[in-house]
Amino acid sequence: MNQPASNTTSTSDRGELGSVLVIIPTYNEAENIRPIVQRLRTSVPEADILIADDNSPDGTGRIADELAASDDHVHVLHREAKQGLGATYVAGFDWGLSRGYGVLVEHDADGSHQPEQLPSMLAALRDADMVKGSRWVKGGSVVNWPWHRKLLSQGGSLWSRTLLGLPIKDVTGGFTAFRADTLRGIGLDGIESAGYAFQVDLARRAIEHGYTVVEVPIEFIERERGDSKMSGNIVGEAMLLTTRWGLGKRTHQVKDWLGFAKDNAAKVAGEVGEKVGPEVHKYATQATKLAGEVTDKTKDVAGDVSEKVVAEA
Repeated sequence: MNQPASNTTSTSDRGELGSVLVIIPTYNEAENIRPIVQRLRTSVPEADILIADDNSPDGTGRIADELAASDDHVHVLHREAKQGLGATYVAGFDWGLSRGYGVLVEHDADGSHQPEQLPSMLAALRDADMVKGSRWVKGGSVVNWPWHRKLLSQGGSLWSRTLLGLPIKDVTGGFTAFRADTLRGIGLDGIESAGYAFQVDLARRAIEHGYTVVEVPIEFIERERGDSKMSGNIVGEAMLLTTRWGLGKRTHQVKDWLGFAKDNAAKVAGEVGEKVGPEVHKYATQATKLAGEVTDKTKDVAGDVSEKVVAEA
């Protein structure tokens, strides 16, 4: 069952999906790239595939070129060096958007994302702006994961959801389909995350811009060949950036609330003064002034604290 994470009034404005581009970022995936491309071509034969290779020393780029030479649906983007998952996907998005694709899909090379589940995600995208394949909604699951990986993934999603106020169960998941207009709308120029925080960044931007995000249950399978790209540095970056984004969001919320309180205090004080007479009105005016000074000072302090934390991070 598909689970909507947000709602927007733009549903009626959505057009047809258009052509589909599946982006596969690779670094040392020589063992995996052929079978995953073959499975994608079988599962979504109408889709094109872009292999974005970060100059893999194991020859993944050469294999990608061979696949592209024998199949017009396969394309290759050769990058100079490994610069992180986020940077590779942004380069792939730019490649696809500039060529007029209507849907762009994030897809791992290692088999953890199953191509056979992509058609259900594309079907859900007809009534959404962004669809995430979700391990943590009803019907979703993981296979061959040790307990600490499951704890890390669920804990990371909970941390991100709580700090950023996101209504997405699997916010860190990387099997995602976007309408092209969604990617254009959220803006890719300001993306700063290189690793897996990139997934959180895209999700929060989509929610903040009012796009409809739907989660579709998937079965996530641990890779069988090759080495995982997960590292302590990637986890650390994700926690640091998520915390910074969360602090910024909460600080703005506090400032907005204090401004509302100040405005309404003045209004109420004025009404009271008019009703009970000039003498009490004098004290009401003084109270309003004091309330304004306190809220202004609190807002300044909140901003200073947030900026200091961000600077030190």
